[in-house]
Amino acid sequence: MGELLTDCIRGGRAFFRDIGVIGGHTLRPHFLMAEHAITPAIIPKTYAELRHAVEDALLKGQRAVERAKVHTYWETGRLIKEHLLFNAARAEYGAQVIPRLARDLGADKRTLYDCLKFARLFPIVSGRSQLTWAYYRKLIQVADPAQRRALMAATLKQDWTSDDLAARVVQWNATGDDVETEARAMALEPQSLLTPQRGRQGVYRVAKIEGTLVVDLGFACYFDLPADTDFEPGALVSLDAAGRVSVAPDATKADLFNYRVELIKVVDGDTFWVKIYLRPRQWLKQKLRLRGLDCPEMKTPEGKAAKRFVDSLVGKTTAFTINTTKPDKYDRYLADVFLTTDSGEIFLNNTLLENGQAVQKEKWEFGDWEPSFAKVS
Repeated sequence: MGELLTDCIRGGRAFFRDIGVIGGHTLRPHFLMAEHAITPAIIPKTYAELRHAVEDALLKGQRAVERAKVHTYWETGRLIKEHLLFNAARAEYGAQVIPRLARDLGADKRTLYDCLKFARLFPIVSGRSQLTWAYYRKLIQVADPAQRRALMAATLKQDWTSDDLAARVVQWNATGDDVETEARAMALEPQSLLTPQRGRQGVYRVAKIEGTLVVDLGFACYFDLPADTDFEPGALVSLDAAGRVSVAPDATKADLFNYRVELIKVVDGDTFWVKIYLRPRQWLKQKLRLRGLDCPEMKTPEGKAAKRFVDSLVGKTTAFTINTTKPDKYDRYLADVFLTTDSGEIFLNNTLLENGQAVQKEKWEFGDWEPSFAKVS
């Protein structure tokens, strides 16, 4: 108990010393204080009751402080990162930002550099993360993303202390040896990428609805065929602006439901409103969700970061195409999204996974991949 109390005091002092002061006032995790206002409680009458109550208060308080530290350091790094990106053309200015901040705020310069690296390497950090700042500060020393995920997975699975993790980080940086083959595989598996589903624009399927042959344009939109048509249900065809139907050469079912679109609005990291061109001179407004992945909710800092990431990508887009599949349980069509930019094509679904802005939907639900906070060190 004495060690825990000492750790709480020491950890709190280090936190505030690292961040420093602003305008003569110590920077405090105000969101933490607001959530944990002091309320009247039963007075412990016996020593046993006192010991139990103090132990409970210390454990809860330490966990809350550690969560606050992780959020504060990540948000500090995000602010610096966004500022540097905005001023990317001013190379000399960028090199001066952190030393200037450290001087003006009385903050520790190394901590600010670590915050920036933290935000860059961990674009999403759950507010319920099991890991504390002591762990993240070790993980950011590993440049290889796969090995960093492996170390993180092994830490959680094997209940390493931050000193245990530090020893593995030193080992990896010195030798490049993999850490725990099983943990590495476990870490890599959730981040495995999607196989793009990409069709061909202008290919449609003939269907029979209520006895009438139609061209299925997708999204429950149909084009009636003449009664004397030679096409059979299931035939793959193309359709021009004048309504002339012809056989789509060399087409397969995999070519269906590919469209050119115009972006109307990014709702969040994985949801969009778009204008979809079903055929020449015919379009509809539709809400789409990215297939196979899940981004954090917009009410979280991680969700806002994912949306900013997508906004930055679509802002550089010169063409936007999609391939769609059936709606999800919320009646949103699922889409593979391909962005054409001056530097090449981006498969948006995988880009979000590769950059840690999303997790695969079929295997992991957001909130499960970083379980509730349990460990402090």
